[in-house]
Amino acid sequence: MTKINILIEVKQFIPIIILNWNGIDDTIQSVKSVLNQSHQSFKIFLADNNSSNNEGEKLKKEFENIKSIEVILFTENHGFTKAHNLIFEKYILNNQEYKYVALLNNDAFANEDWLENLFIAAERYQAGMITSKMINFFHPKQMDNAGHFLLNTAEVIPIGNFQNIDDFKTPFENYGACAGATLYSIAMLKDIGIFDDHFDTGYEDAELGIRATITGYRSIFEPSAIVHHKMSQSIEKIKNVDYLIQIQRNIFYSYFKLMPLWVLVINVPCIVIKYGLVLIIDVVFRRWAFLEMMWNAIKKTLTVDWSKIKSARKQFQSNNKTISSIKIMKKMTFFLWFDIKRFYKYVILNKPSHFEK
Repeated sequence: MTKINILIEVKQFIPIIILNWNGIDDTIQSVKSVLNQSHQSFKIFLADNNSSNNEGEKLKKEFENIKSIEVILFTENHGFTKAHNLIFEKYILNNQEYKYVALLNNDAFANEDWLENLFIAAERYQAGMITSKMINFFHPKQMDNAGHFLLNTAEVIPIGNFQNIDDFKTPFENYGACAGATLYSIAMLKDIGIFDDHFDTGYEDAELGIRATITGYRSIFEPSAIVHHKMSQSIEKIKNVDYLIQIQRNIFYSYFKLMPLWVLVINVPCIVIKYGLVLIIDVVFRRWAFLEMMWNAIKKTLTVDWSKIKSARKQFQSNNKTISSIKIMKKMTFFLWFDIKRFYKYVILNKPSHFEK
């Protein structure tokens, strides 16, 4: 019997968290895709984030006869981060039966062997995170996400966005998983902590990926763990200029909270140069909306957020041991060539960015 067959026979019991907020039709489809999994040793924690139109009660009625589903009705909208943390703390972390926990967006629909392949990959690579192959639901030949990489100037960038799915057929190590479809090690979450409650909805998975990577945990992209994702359906409900400013502030918060001193010493000059040039480019090319957004993010980071960053950094540094600064740097991507390509695409060619869309 092969190692893979042995792993499949073990049938590790895996909790799966799915969060609904005003998206009941997608949520029902997502839950049904999990019910059809080849790996049937699971329990779904289906939480409603105080949706309108009585969606929580409708979900409870829809799945009331299925023992593998526990419906949780929040009395307020906790956002993505707090809602997941509440479930982690109450239902997941203290259950000795659980070795892993899977997260699936309510607008992501899993292939039948998704959970099985996540589990096998986690066991094979002894990884803290396994990244799913997230395919664009509306353009099924294009990728949505294959995990993250980190620029040395602080940004976490999704891998594979809008690229051909055939270019992502082999596993590789990345800088963290998209929480829209992933498997986390319970031991890792107990060691380094769950999502940082500084966040609300957006960037919490990126920060956790950085935190895990720099403390020595591996994050692996598994191409056989496939979901089809309606990209940004949840985010579109809340995305506005304030949300985008907050995401940029979250980028700065995460980097200055987590990075060792020597990494900051080396990279802060690059950060200053990059964002100085961004502001100049926005003025020269009259990109006033971009200028206002970036300026507000920088200003609020240096004023409103700075004391919180220092406090979070002190707590992280005192409670965690990181890998060497050299190893952390080697895992990063130098910003210059990546940002030159972005400049050419969005400024010279004038293609619409995510902000403009």
